[in-house]
Amino acid sequence: MKNTLRILLLIATVFSVTTVKAQLLGNNERYSQFVNHVNVGIDGLYNINPGNKTYNPGFGASIKYQYDVTQNLGVTIGTGYYVMTADNSRAFGSNANLTPDLKLIPLRLGAKAYFLPEFYLGGEVGVAYADPYIDKDTKSHFSKLIAPSVGYETNKLDFSFRYENVNHQNDYVSFIAIRIAYNFNF
Repeated sequence: MKNTLRILLLIATVFSVTTVKAQLLGNNERYSQFVNHVNVGIDGLYNINPGNKTYNPGFGASIKYQYDVTQNLGVTIGTGYYVMTADNSRAFGSNANLTPDLKLIPLRLGAKAYFLPEFYLGGEVGVAYADPYIDKDTKSHFSKLIAPSVGYETNKLDFSFRYENVNHQNDYVSFIAIRIAYNFNF
């Protein structure tokens, strides 16, 4: 009798949890019939670089395409244009070594994993065209980048916070960014 009662209680629990989960996911506007998404956004950047490469807060614009592989996983490709002005407040005199403004054009591939219906963890890797050079020795404009992020997305809006590191050999620029984007679904 005790075992029968336990089995019935277990079955009732499984069915009630399944019903609650279905109701929660069924009413979510993020899970729509669309699997292709393009979002266009603006980015606010804040330099967290230690050392002599200091930049003032910057800004940018970006576009990202997302294909939903499953209900909880999407793959992305994106690009943008970012500008961070140099902090030359400590440079004096006519022979001052002025740091030029940093301009970046990244090309990223990534993924978004939704751990709650509208919240996601993202990760992107790619290359960035940097002007001026990040590494003065090689004088290469191209650098690799990595950008983990966390965000909140509805059917129309995408808010994200990310850390981005643009690296060429041992020289790098790193910043945190807040992005607000509008989704176009098709």
